[in-house]
Amino acid sequence: MPSPTATEQTGRDLPAHTRWNFAMIVMESSAFQTGIAWTDPATVLPLFIGSLSKSTVLVGLVTVLQRLGWILPQMPMAAIVGHRPRRRPYLRWGVFIGRLPFLAFVAYVWTHRLSNPGVVLTFMLLAYFSVALGNGVVAVPWQDIIAKSIPSGIRGRFFGAMQFLTGLTIFGVGFAVRWMLGPSGPGEPTSYFVLFTLAAIFITWSTVGCWLIKEPIRPVRERPHSLRELLTGIGPLVRSHPSLLWVGLVALLGWGLAGSTPFYMVFARSRLDVPAQIAGVYIWAATLGGATFSIIWAHFNDTRGPRSVIRGTCIALTVAPLLAMLVPAVAGLLVGTFPGVKQALPYLFAVVFLATGAAMPGMWMGTNNYLLELTSHEDRPRYIAVFNTLALPGAVVPLLLGWLLTFIPFRWVFGLMALCGAAALMVAWRMPRPGIRSSSPG
Repeated sequence: MPSPTATEQTGRDLPAHTRWNFAMIVMESSAFQTGIAWTDPATVLPLFIGSLSKSTVLVGLVTVLQRLGWILPQMPMAAIVGHRPRRRPYLRWGVFIGRLPFLAFVAYVWTHRLSNPGVVLTFMLLAYFSVALGNGVVAVPWQDIIAKSIPSGIRGRFFGAMQFLTGLTIFGVGFAVRWMLGPSGPGEPTSYFVLFTLAAIFITWSTVGCWLIKEPIRPVRERPHSLRELLTGIGPLVRSHPSLLWVGLVALLGWGLAGSTPFYMVFARSRLDVPAQIAGVYIWAATLGGATFSIIWAHFNDTRGPRSVIRGTCIALTVAPLLAMLVPAVAGLLVGTFPGVKQALPYLFAVVFLATGAAMPGMWMGTNNYLLELTSHEDRPRYIAVFNTLALPGAVVPLLLGWLLTFIPFRWVFGLMALCGAAALMVAWRMPRPGIRSSSPG
């Protein structure tokens, strides 16, 4: 097929729907990610769960449910929308219905507070699972609309702008979280209730943005494919397009590690005696890493391709657990000579979150752009669903690590995470360049 036009590669003379969707999707996605940051799964949620339960398995279960909720609906949705030229209705109603239980949870904690911790934790898990399930329902339509309306030549800038704006807003969130969970804040559990409320406000803002997205019409499949056809066709599809297997394997390892970041906060709180308000500092560190590297990843994507972004991300995912082991160990060696190191350790440990913050936008940007360059408009929903299904086993990694932590020390778990990161890097280094199979964006 012909290669993309100069317009698609450089972003000059963009159509109106591209300019609108560029701004609108950047806004709504940043609003959603900022909303999640108010109750950050890597810092704030582990603290809230820890105030009600000492189970590390429960900490991992939150991430697992979020990941499963996002992945499981995608194959059915690919079967539903694959032959339909308009996917926006599924985007609109998916986010609206999926996010309602979270609003109900926020209302529940204000009216019932923590009178029954078991019910609160169960409701919270269901609320976050519902949000993830709604996002899973809309993942195929959302990514498809991006591919249809954002040319491949500016997707790096698009994802980079999204992550940079998110970084700016979350930087402010870090200040608020630090104050909210500190001694001058409203105190527990009210501080957590306020954070959940702020999350609900930003998530609602994101939902409104999803309703305002425009959808250009592109070619679709002539006939619908059943869910059974899609599932039985995964093997032949992967064999005929090995690049899909490569990027799916990287996503399996990479997202499994990215979902394990809450255990860094559990380790800092339980082993390093880090005070709760330091969660704000760790949010800043992750934000700084994300905002800074989103610009770097965007440049790499648009000049060297998404494969370079994936490789850089895998390096960051490997470095993070190594830093989690090394920083406390080095601080322990230096504390005899430099007593102030003990007081500085909670802040020094922020470099771990800096590394994970750098990895998250890179993994998302790199794998998505690699995937979108593999397929045509007609096949894109199937490719998106198959790609995310290949990464499904990685969703249980946080639950596995939470279970392992009941038997083995943190340093062993961090060592295992570093080995998985190294394995992801080896796979990323062998990935072929993605080939663009469409003459139009995507």
